[in-house]
Amino acid sequence: MRSLCCTLSLAFCLPLAAQSRPAGVSLRDAHLPVQVKSDIVAIIAKHFQDMPGSPSGHTIALSSWVSELHLARSGPPVIEIDGGPDDYDNGATGNGDIWLFRRVGNRAVLIFSGGGFTIKPESNTYHNGMLDIHTAWNMSCCNGGIEVYRFDGHRYKPAYCYDYETDDDGNMKFGPHGKCNN
Repeated sequence: MRSLCCTLSLAFCLPLAAQSRPAGVSLRDAHLPVQVKSDIVAIIAKHFQDMPGSPSGHTIALSSWVSELHLARSGPPVIEIDGGPDDYDNGATGNGDIWLFRRVGNRAVLIFSGGGFTIKPESNTYHNGMLDIHTAWNMSCCNGGIEVYRFDGHRYKPAYCYDYETDDDGNMKFGPHGKCNN
């Protein structure tokens, strides 16, 4: 029964992960100012080591997906970058790299670097002018974790974390909120 439950949970989680990953435009094709795009590529490329037989950080950055996320009450949305098809950190359960950038003038400034299968704002919970955000991770077919982040005026930092587990009936149970293990 547990095997069936985990299989059904995985079938449920993978479509969520696929829906969470933008299928839109790559950074290479995004309509962003040249300097903003250049800043983003340079910052993301630093996260990857050049390894024989693997794409370069530059290639990984350019093939990543671009979308927007409204986190402030006013002003432009932040630029969300999700690891694309060349990102070797992306996993089988939909987890992958996620970066958020703010536009400051004609530059891009990194305000979040993390991962998971999704990133979403926490409703109506603002710190330093920006909504709190959370990422969700699939750790297996039947469990994972949620990480909540708060903006400190410059970057998003972990606020608290909690686990989730899917029981034999397919119901999700959430664990207590606690300190993140980052």
